[in-house]
Amino acid sequence: MKRFAKLCCLPFLLTTLSLFATPVRGTDDVRGGQFFTLTGSPGVPNGGWCWYQDERAVVDTQGPDGPLLLASSVSAGESPEHGDIDLLWRNLQTGEQGEFELDDQLEQDDHNAAALYIRPDGRYLAVWARHNSDGFTRWRISANPHDPARWGPIQKLDNKAGATYNNVYFLPDDRDGQGRLYNFTRGRNFDPNVQVSHDQGRSWKYAGKLLTEGGPGDRPYVRYASDGKRIHLITTDRHPRNYANSIYHGYVQDGMLFDSAGEVVDDSILDAEGKAPAALTTVFRNGSEHGGVEMNRAWTVDLELDAEGNPVGIFSARVEDSNRDHRFFYARYDGENWHVHEMAQAGGYLYRREDDYTGLAAINPVDTNEVFISSNIDPRTGDATEKYEIYRGATSDEGQTWQWQAITEDSTMDNLRPLVPKWDSEKTVLLWLRGEFRTYTDYDTQVVGVVLSGDKPAATSATER
Repeated sequence: MKRFAKLCCLPFLLTTLSLFATPVRGTDDVRGGQFFTLTGSPGVPNGGWCWYQDERAVVDTQGPDGPLLLASSVSAGESPEHGDIDLLWRNLQTGEQGEFELDDQLEQDDHNAAALYIRPDGRYLAVWARHNSDGFTRWRISANPHDPARWGPIQKLDNKAGATYNNVYFLPDDRDGQGRLYNFTRGRNFDPNVQVSHDQGRSWKYAGKLLTEGGPGDRPYVRYASDGKRIHLITTDRHPRNYANSIYHGYVQDGMLFDSAGEVVDDSILDAEGKAPAALTTVFRNGSEHGGVEMNRAWTVDLELDAEGNPVGIFSARVEDSNRDHRFFYARYDGENWHVHEMAQAGGYLYRREDDYTGLAAINPVDTNEVFISSNIDPRTGDATEKYEIYRGATSDEGQTWQWQAITEDSTMDNLRPLVPKWDSEKTVLLWLRGEFRTYTDYDTQVVGVVLSGDKPAATSATER
């Protein structure tokens, strides 16, 4: 199988190259694990992603050659790699890796990373869009099962409005057991809209509106997670630069929207009428006090489901509305109530124009008691660091206290936007962006990762928030 699609005329050389990882700038600051980089080669020099499209990374455990990691990213820089939508992959058993260009120089903007889905037949589906600069949803399906190197043609759905983000999830019990593949995308009126496919992504149609704040461009920011039974979501009211957001939770099942307690909020999300986020269950209310200080302008960061199928989320909020002091919060639903705890300091903003952008955080989908954060404040000491570093956190009391250990330390460049795809309980694969992030259209970051053992490292400190 040819692994490097851009250079397929050199199969022997490519196979040889794939077995030796491209050197990465400054890897001596990574603490433990099996480190690798998915970018850095001449064919894909760098990559980036936003955090409102998923799954951006998946692990295919059913392939004949061992577990295969796939991740999507958007390259940046000079032509001919300017704005490519790339699929990156790595065999987590052999170390062989490669990439495929899903779309050539579409647009240099990290919002355009593709959402990935593994179909029941083993083929891959990738869905992406430009950042509101045209009205099309784009998708491709791989030509063969478990083969990331060969893909069918690009197809398009005209949304009749600007499109951004894609989040693809399948509920097999929907439609009386026939199943329905959903794609939640920002579209008409900047709201989260719904597209559906009844043939595993071969064709798509516009279906309706999930949520709306009513006003033009008010744009709720939604994170999703699914166990194949329900699609859970946490959402803001609007963008935090324009509104003092609270955070809300609900879930989708059989074309309907429910609150946390299972009460119907909308009996059909497959029509043009969406409900306001505030109709869902409140997880965090703007102005709530934590640690004796007021928290404002929350923004959704990540969402996963625990072993019982209950949602666990991370969001950020400002301390007393200061854009120079953001905190990460851990929110867990126990089946009856939401419990919210401050988890760690997130520091200031990455750049002034988007003064609620932080380094972000990720929950381990296999063990929701484990998280990974990017911050320029060391959670072990509270001291500022020169660069954004990655930390691994663990809780044994549902988020009340945390133990931390550094994944990166004394770095010469920033480590941002951690991402953990679902794999197994024995090993965890952690991805992040490493390099210079100036704006969402101007960045020079490599997509890197590390394979960690299932046994958490011995804690170096604990924090109570």
